[in-house]
Amino acid sequence: MQHRHYAYIFALIMITLALGACAGFDLGDIVRVKTPNTIQQTKGLPSTVTLNEAEAEYRAWFEETQRVGSQWKSNIERAGEIRGIFSQLTLSTLDQIGPTVAGVPMLGPALPAMTGLVGLFLGTVRLRKEKEASFNKGMKEGRVVTPPTGPSQSSGTLNT
Repeated sequence: MQHRHYAYIFALIMITLALGACAGFDLGDIVRVKTPNTIQQTKGLPSTVTLNEAEAEYRAWFEETQRVGSQWKSNIERAGEIRGIFSQLTLSTLDQIGPTVAGVPMLGPALPAMTGLVGLFLGTVRLRKEKEASFNKGMKEGRVVTPPTGPSQSSGTLNT
């Protein structure tokens, strides 16, 4: 092919694109974008979408993520305030009961030990739940990366 043929093909493509743009044709309907796996699973989108669809879905996803994140943050802050109130009530109660209990021979030294044991028990339960949630999340992520290969695979949940 000669240079003149390339020029004609280029001019034809440019005229076609210009007429298409005048007619309302949008190149965003042709260009495809890969959708991340997590978004595919949560939103039910295909692996590739058009650029226009991707922009609209991204805006909706981003707004939802911000809304849910701000709700979660406010819930965490509210729970922190409640914890602070309980902590203040507990400390003020111990301050008031402490001198009274200190006069009782066996109960005075036993009160700090009992509160320590209760705190240790509550901390252990919370730590166990955190480890279990972390393990289950890891198993879920592992199944996404490498699907099970046979029927002998375990269910993947931590039983304690």
